[in-house]
Amino acid sequence: MVKTHRFIHNKTDQLSYYANALLDGEIQDSEVDLYCWDTIEEWSQINAKEACLTPLESAFWYLLHQISFWSSSEIQTSEKLKNEMVSCISYLQGYGRFPDFCSGIRP
Repeated sequence: MVKTHRFIHNKTDQLSYYANALLDGEIQDSEVDLYCWDTIEEWSQINAKEACLTPLESAFWYLLHQISFWSSSEIQTSEKLKNEMVSCISYLQGYGRFPDFCSGIRP
């Protein structure tokens, strides 16, 4: 259980960095895809069946899904997507409240 929470806590800054870079057009979609697959591969090494899903983890998986599902051009042209991502990033970085639209689940 501790390992699950530690994994998410350790990855939040990295995910926030990639999501911000994608929002700002400073990173290519292919690099984001590699990051997402690497993160999921690392996650597969964790036994998380016993651990409860926390709001932080829910926001983490939600944001990871968003940056892997939508292309950078779709994100940059959709105010709704941008606002959702900014809200998730802020929450992951310790600012603001848990975004009520976040419904992230474990892969």
